[in-house]
Amino acid sequence: MHTTRREFLLGAIAGGAALGPKWPAGGRVEASEAAALDAARRQSAHRRRRVIYNNDGDDIWAEGADTVERFLAVRHTPLLETHVDSIYYSTTQSFNLFTHETKVAEVFRSKDGAFAANNLTKFLEQKTDGLRMSSEFARQHGLETIWTLRMNDIHDAWTAPFRPQWKRDDPTRVMSTLEATKDFQDRRRLWSLVDFEHPDVEPRLLAIIEEVLVNYPIDGVELDFLRAPFYFRTNYEGLPATEAQVAILTRLVRNIRKLVLRESTRQGKPFLLAARIPSTPKFCRRVGIDIHTWLQEKLIDVISVGGGYITFDLAIEEMVRLGQQHDVPVYPCLSQSGLMYRPPRGKSEKQPVEAWFGAAARLWQDGAGGIYTFNLFPGPGDDAERVYARNVLRTIGSAASLGSKTLMYAISDAGSWMPAHYWAKDVAEYSQALPLPLQANEFERRSLHVPEDFSGASFDVTAELRVDFTGLTPESTPEILFGSANFGPTGGGEQVADVRRYVCQVPLQAIQPGANRVMVKTSATGAMLVGAELWIRR
Repeated sequence: MHTTRREFLLGAIAGGAALGPKWPAGGRVEASEAAALDAARRQSAHRRRRVIYNNDGDDIWAEGADTVERFLAVRHTPLLETHVDSIYYSTTQSFNLFTHETKVAEVFRSKDGAFAANNLTKFLEQKTDGLRMSSEFARQHGLETIWTLRMNDIHDAWTAPFRPQWKRDDPTRVMSTLEATKDFQDRRRLWSLVDFEHPDVEPRLLAIIEEVLVNYPIDGVELDFLRAPFYFRTNYEGLPATEAQVAILTRLVRNIRKLVLRESTRQGKPFLLAARIPSTPKFCRRVGIDIHTWLQEKLIDVISVGGGYITFDLAIEEMVRLGQQHDVPVYPCLSQSGLMYRPPRGKSEKQPVEAWFGAAARLWQDGAGGIYTFNLFPGPGDDAERVYARNVLRTIGSAASLGSKTLMYAISDAGSWMPAHYWAKDVAEYSQALPLPLQANEFERRSLHVPEDFSGASFDVTAELRVDFTGLTPESTPEILFGSANFGPTGGGEQVADVRRYVCQVPLQAIQPGANRVMVKTSATGAMLVGAELWIRR
C-alpha cells in the first residue's frame, strides 16, 4: 500500500520510529503537513545520542585512505559496536575553504608537504568526498549524520595552504596580517580571523550552508562557534562583544534558521540546526552569542557546550537548566586535548581511558544528554590508538556502564597550559584548576568532585589518591587531606616525569558525593600542587 509523506510523518511520530535512512524526501510539504514536520523535528532533536562523535575531516588526506573502504576504515568502521549514535563531520579547513564539493566556496585540493596524501581530487572524480562517504556510512548503519561548520577556523594563520583566496581578495575581511602580528604572544596571533561585521560574511555563510543542505544526505547542520570563538575586533582585542555585535550574530543565526526551515519544508525532511557554544551564558555573551534569545526564539534544536579543554570541572548545570526550560538537549564536550599529561606531569601523553570515564561520569551526573567527543580518533595510527579510542567510545555513553568501571576523578590541571591557548582561554573557566602555588607551612585547598555515593559499596571497591607536586624532594613530607581522611605527613613519594607523586589509600567512607576537599601543606618554599587524581578501582 502506498504511504504518503504525511502518513509517514504521523506514523513515525506516533510509533516513535527512528528518522533515518528511510526518511521520505523530495517534493514540497503541504501546509497541512507543517505540524507533523515540526513534531518530527522535535523527535529528531531528542533522538538517542549516547555519544556524538566529531570528526575534524582530516581523514581525507590520511595515507592509504584512497578508496571508500580504506577511507571509512580510518575513522568510521571503528565506530561500530560503540556508543556512537551521531557522527558530526567537518569539512572546514578555514573560512570559505572546504574538503567537500562546492561551487560556492573553495575546495582544498593541495598536495603540498603534509598534504601529499590528500585524496580529495581523486574522490571528487568519483563523485564523492569525505562528507558524502561519512553521511552514506551513517545512513547505512542507522546513525545520525550532521555536517559541522567551523564558523571562524583559523588554522590558516600558521598553515599557508589553508589560506583561501576569498581572504586574500579583500584583506578587510580579516582582522590583521601575519607580518603585523608576528611578535604578539596572545589571541592577536590569530590574525586570519574573519570579522563578522564585514558585509560579505553573512551572505557567504548562507550560500555555503544552503548548498550543503541541497546536495548532501545529512540530517542537519552544526554551527561550531568554538573554532575559533572570536567574531569581532573587540573580541580579537580581548574585549567583550558590544550590543550591536551581539545583534549581528543573532541576525545571522535567525537567517540560517530560516534557511534550514525553508529547505526542510522544500525537501519534506526535519533538518536540525545544532550549535557548539561556550559552556555558560556569560562566556557566550562575551563573544556575541545571546543564547537566551536563540533558545526563546527556537533558533537551535541541539546544543553542545565547551571546547573539551576543561574536563573534570566543566560547569554545565546552568546550560542544562536553560536547555530543559526550552526543550533543547545539551551535550557537553570532552576532548583528547583536555585529557593529556602535559609538562610538568608528562610529555603530552594521553591520559588513560579511565580519565575519560571519570570525566564523563560527572557530566552524566550533572544532566548531560550525552557526551560529545572531540579530537578522539581511532586512526590513522597504530592498533593501540584504535583500541584506546574504541574503549572510550564504547563506555562513556552510559552512566550505568561507567558505574561498574575502574575510573579516575581528578581536579583539572588546565591552569598549567590554558594560559597559552589563545583561542580557548577566553571562553573557559579554569580559575580553580591546578596548579596551585603553595605557601610554606600553610594549608591550601581545592575541591575534587565525585558524582558517586559509596555508602553501599561492596568490599571489592577501593580508592587511591595520587597527588603531584613540583618543588619537592625525596626527603619532603607534605601533609595531605582528602575529605574526612587526614593522612598526616606523607613521606617518600616517587618521581613521575617532572613531579613528585604521593599515593594515599582513601577509605570509602571519607568520600562524599559532590565536592570533596583536597588540602595540602608543605614546608618547602616555591612548591606547587599540580595534580590530584582519585582512582576508584572495582
